[in-house]
Amino acid sequence: MGKYIWKLADIPEKEIQELMKSLSCSRPLALFFAARGINHSSAEQFFKPPLQGLGDPYIIPGMEESAKRLWDAVMSREKILIHGDYDTDGVTAAALLHWVLSENGADVSCFLPDRIEDGYGFTVESLKKALAENNYKLIVTVDCGMSSIDTVAFAQSKGVDVIVTDHHEPKAAIPKAFSVINPKLYSSLLDLHVLAGVGISFKLCHAFIKYGRENHSLNDTFDLNDGLDLVALGTVADIVPLTGENRILVCNGLKVLSRQVRPGIRALCEIAGINAEIKASDITFCLAPRLNAAGRLGNAKVAFDLLRTGNIIEAYRYAEQLEGFNHKRQAKEEEIISAVSAQIKEKVDLAGNFSIIVAGSDWHQGVIGIVASRLAKEHHRPSLVFSINGDLALGSGRSVDNINILDVLLECSDLLERYGGHPMAAGMCIKTDRLKEFNVRFEAAVQKITNKTHAAPQLSIDGEVEMRELNGEFFSLLEKLEPFGHCNSQPLFRINGLQPFKIQSAAANHCRGYLKDSRENIIPFIAFNRKMNSLPLEPLWDIVASPQMNKFRGESNPQLQILDLCQSE
Repeated sequence: MGKYIWKLADIPEKEIQELMKSLSCSRPLALFFAARGINHSSAEQFFKPPLQGLGDPYIIPGMEESAKRLWDAVMSREKILIHGDYDTDGVTAAALLHWVLSENGADVSCFLPDRIEDGYGFTVESLKKALAENNYKLIVTVDCGMSSIDTVAFAQSKGVDVIVTDHHEPKAAIPKAFSVINPKLYSSLLDLHVLAGVGISFKLCHAFIKYGRENHSLNDTFDLNDGLDLVALGTVADIVPLTGENRILVCNGLKVLSRQVRPGIRALCEIAGINAEIKASDITFCLAPRLNAAGRLGNAKVAFDLLRTGNIIEAYRYAEQLEGFNHKRQAKEEEIISAVSAQIKEKVDLAGNFSIIVAGSDWHQGVIGIVASRLAKEHHRPSLVFSINGDLALGSGRSVDNINILDVLLECSDLLERYGGHPMAAGMCIKTDRLKEFNVRFEAAVQKITNKTHAAPQLSIDGEVEMRELNGEFFSLLEKLEPFGHCNSQPLFRINGLQPFKIQSAAANHCRGYLKDSRENIIPFIAFNRKMNSLPLEPLWDIVASPQMNKFRGESNPQLQILDLCQSE
């Protein structure tokens, strides 16, 4: 095999044949559906996810009471504060709720914490800073607050009600707030566990509009669907599963996003070089990094203001600021990567260790998460990067499949000042003098989970096909399978016995060429991060590749993107 373990989806051939017959579809399409658990009854909604498929927001406990509390605040002219987060999910969640409330008569403001000065989440310090600015009586958190027990208690002592909306994993104790809206508190709401912070914010907005129409004669002129562009942005950026309600929200949100009605979206797209229909990949690689850069190296309020402004001149000014933050972020990232690479070479035993932990003085806290992600991907093991600031070290960690980083951190939690996050990503704080012991304990915990076995990265393959089956009909349906992302990856197939020809370099580290099967079918290929001298010398290849449409200079042509390959068996 090549760089990866090739893991074919274990689907009985009988099931594939039945899908082909019931859906009148090709074998590759049936393999794609079967690998994602899509059957005859769910295929139509997969192709055309209707907004009517969204559930009643009131099904989430605390939602109807929260909608009423918000309307009470609107009617009595109470000041409302939205407390968001500094990443794209948190910023879009705040912008969405701010738009809905302000358009419906609320006196509402937004506070986004500074990553360096305020740290992560809804903290007592950030609350004090917000309350010093105004006499708020109601605070709504978005994308944060699930572990803010002390902060909520402090707010209540000041006569402030708090509505917590969050999607992060709840711990044993939850805040005693006016309401805590998080589907992950309820096993009966498993299908809503996929929602991002902006998805929970959308549910609250939906409940607010519904309550207003039922109890306050709110007319139908306000269209909540106009905010789906923000939902798509935050959902894709947060790398949550693009299944269930997320697929409905993102599919419909991308249509709104592509219209570029918001001046800020139009300005950001222009600076990012996006001048066509916006896809999920455009969010991942172009829009989200620029929005995130504000919270990483500048002020997240710039990203918020970009999304909320109605003035195109202001929008271009904000977009240019984000572009500047992003360039700065890229430079800082490369600077830290250089230092990390030297540290790994000198101090980390990659053959014997099952994790990577590196630390440096005053590494920028807004960038260490990206560095940890790059390390985990390159070395395929949990990776932590700490920025040492005097007596404290702030860390960011990323994990790999089958290793829940929160489970690992739990084994060392007595050494940490605090920690939290998701199974694949976490943040932590530790006293600097405990780092050495933590390194040993964390590595031991990873070894315990992995049974001291280095697992090679896997490619989850939808099935094995012949190249002739990837015909014009299949390629014409590719766009309908989008948006691609977490839990709905691009179609990935194994194809055997292909003859490569006309291979040439593409840029510095890639190559392209053509592939021909035994029936003389021919298709172009592109292989990223593979130089020509790394390709098999044998005349026939077995490949794992993703079929895609290559759009260039106004033309669209089928091609295969090779993810891995080896000589034919």
